[in-house]
Amino acid sequence: MVMVLIFEKVCKIKKNTIPLRPKAHKSDMKRYVIDAQTVQQSDFEFELQVGMELFEAMEMTDISGADFKLTVSGHKEASNRTVIELSGEGTAVTACDRCLDDVTLEVDVEAAMTILFGDEAKAFDGEQVTLQRGDELNIAQFVYDSIMLDLPIVRVHDIEDCNPDMIARISGKME
Repeated sequence: MVMVLIFEKVCKIKKNTIPLRPKAHKSDMKRYVIDAQTVQQSDFEFELQVGMELFEAMEMTDISGADFKLTVSGHKEASNRTVIELSGEGTAVTACDRCLDDVTLEVDVEAAMTILFGDEAKAFDGEQVTLQRGDELNIAQFVYDSIMLDLPIVRVHDIEDCNPDMIARISGKME
């Protein structure tokens, strides 16, 4: 399943690398930057290892551990259009909704977005972003949103793996 994501903050398009959030360290986020020339001229593919640095930069407090291996690929569809696809898998650690202990969730990630090339840069409108020659695209928000949207809505252990003390409290069987 491929979906197009809405992410307006990733499209702060400038000719220089910019941080997404105040806490994001420029050196940590550089690997999320793709220059327009690379995207426009040919197909490309690279591996992206994503850990806690992305979630910390996004100030995400629900995720306490992360390890994702993703593939970012770009396919030129026309002279002025490229589709960037994100796929891969990994794990995220968060609190179990039932017992509040840490639960490790296995997550498959798939997403896509369209990049257009034009005379005037335009922010992401929900389906595409327009870049000019020399621009850079920071895909950190796209990667983050893709992972977060692929997490299950209900984040729980199997009932037998939940904290038995908490389960007893919830069910009213505490002595």
